[in-house]
Amino acid sequence: MLISGVVVVFTLVVGLFQSYQATGALTFSAVGSVLSTAIALAVASIPDALPAVLSIVLTIGASKMAKNKGLIKSLSSVETLGATSYVCSDKTGTLTKNEMTVIKFFANGTIYSVSGKGYGPEGEITSTDSNAPSYHDFVKGAVLCNEAEVKFIDGKYKPFGNPTEVALTILGEKAQLKKESLLEQGIEIYRVLPFTSSRKMMSVIVKENNEYKLYTKGAPDILIEKSRFTLQNGNLVDTSDVKELLDTTTLSFANEALRTLAVAEKVISKEEAETGSVEELETGFTVTGIAGIIDPPRDEVRASVELLKEASVKVVMITGDHEATAKAIAYDLKIIDSVDAPSIKGAEIEKMSDEELFQRVKDTQVYARVSPEHKQRIVEQLQKHGEIVAMTGDGVNDAPALRAADIGIAMGIAGTEVTKDSADLILLDDKFTTIEKTVESGRTIYANIKNFIRHELTTNVAEVLSLLIGLLFFTTGIGQVSASTPTLTALMILWVNMVSDAIPSFSLGYDVAESDIMNEKPRDPKESVLANYTWSRVLIRGTVMGLTVFLAFVWAAKSGLSGNQAQTVAFLTLVYGQLWHVFDARSSKTLFRRNPFQNKHLIAAVLFAGISSYLVTIIPFFNTVMGTAPLSLNIYLLVLFVPAIPTLVLSGLKEIFGIKIW
Repeated sequence: MLISGVVVVFTLVVGLFQSYQATGALTFSAVGSVLSTAIALAVASIPDALPAVLSIVLTIGASKMAKNKGLIKSLSSVETLGATSYVCSDKTGTLTKNEMTVIKFFANGTIYSVSGKGYGPEGEITSTDSNAPSYHDFVKGAVLCNEAEVKFIDGKYKPFGNPTEVALTILGEKAQLKKESLLEQGIEIYRVLPFTSSRKMMSVIVKENNEYKLYTKGAPDILIEKSRFTLQNGNLVDTSDVKELLDTTTLSFANEALRTLAVAEKVISKEEAETGSVEELETGFTVTGIAGIIDPPRDEVRASVELLKEASVKVVMITGDHEATAKAIAYDLKIIDSVDAPSIKGAEIEKMSDEELFQRVKDTQVYARVSPEHKQRIVEQLQKHGEIVAMTGDGVNDAPALRAADIGIAMGIAGTEVTKDSADLILLDDKFTTIEKTVESGRTIYANIKNFIRHELTTNVAEVLSLLIGLLFFTTGIGQVSASTPTLTALMILWVNMVSDAIPSFSLGYDVAESDIMNEKPRDPKESVLANYTWSRVLIRGTVMGLTVFLAFVWAAKSGLSGNQAQTVAFLTLVYGQLWHVFDARSSKTLFRRNPFQNKHLIAAVLFAGISSYLVTIIPFFNTVMGTAPLSLNIYLLVLFVPAIPTLVLSGLKEIFGIKIW
């Protein structure tokens, strides 16, 4: 705005001085002509379409994201996605399929294998030990401490409830131990202690034959730590005596990328069942077994992780699972290069100061046994390093972390309403690949905005220079053109801004990403939109375009054309120069790197602007209103193709010699 003001004032002063010098007086007509030129310059120098185009481009980008199953809630977040340098993701359901199946379990001192896939009851439970003890207590606890169901509907088994609990329900079916059957036999669910992320367990109290029993399932390391006994070959043994076996079994399952879940039980009194606190009840267990649950990684995630790596975006896995399970899955998905890569457990985060966590977050891509409260600390420490962080979440407790993140991402299917309200982006399909696509979309949108700004500023510089040069140097008449004739009229400038400038600029928002956009590093959010030689390209190309317009005007005047015809030559030279330049503006490199027919909206916009600009020079009404005049066919061909030369030459030199400044 300041530059525009200076240009307008300068134009007024110089124009009035020249008029006075030429006639010895300031006539009303002369003042009106100078004012008209000054207004035209003001219009030319201010990128007035910028706010509207920015909103339109962001809206176009948001619409594309929605088609890719990413619902963006804030237009400003669309641009932020392009600067994302860290993606912190939950494992279950996002990186994995969340289609869980128990494939092995440890119970009563023996490891059992479970066959069968999917949600059907088909499958067998087997052991290499022909005299294997009973697994009844383990499976009974697993199905009673459970709120999931599997129903046979329309010829298919359909799950209802938490996927982990569904897996245990199916295990019960295979073991011929159904929750419904147990309840029909007189077992009564007396009290439920729901799962919480801080306890990492869930318990139910059942009443059977006037006896009260607590069944608990949860993280093995926590249940083992809180247990007193373990069931081994039909006998109760002190957990401390078999802790190494339990830990080794849990680690063995985890190293096979299996989720681990322990089941325990405890006989309690009626008074404890009725009034006992969670802390009092959930201790002194008898561990009955440990389940190994497969949750296969999503096949498409590996490619997305690799693509984000190429884009210098680090993927971080944050999960409540066992550390070995998390690292095995992370290694399988190529998030980490070795199962020995650094990782941090939730218990360690609890003991760390912010400074200690700050020192480790940049080198850690796996967090295990983490609670939602830890997520916010991880985000904040990464942000202190200057990183732009995207964080996923689905539970109510994830909301603070999502708000703290630069981009909060909520699961559209599994996420709670509180989480969705706190998020900037909602994944409508809960897939990690959608995150990768939205990061690419964010980069593309920012690139399109930058391309638009470069094109807009370049054409504005050309418009201003063509007028200013004419004002400063075209002080004597040439042929039929008087010295007071401006290079362009105010209405010509308005037409250029509204038609040949704005409309093609809008269509840049529909451009697809450049082929190497995901090979670049995330941009610095503090970086100016005019960084990386954008200013020099604007000034150089704008100056060349402006000089071309002025020289076309001078050539027309010297060729004996009338003042209106000379202005029309300048007008069309500017219009077609802009239309050629808009193809170059599509790339941060050169126009030779992009298919000119890839953006159909741009082709349509250029054709419309080019044809309509030609028509206003031959239709009498516009000749009267805008001051245009018909030209000969040869001149029309010249003003169509000559303005392409600067763009083609500068782009060609850059392509050949790699000159970045233009």
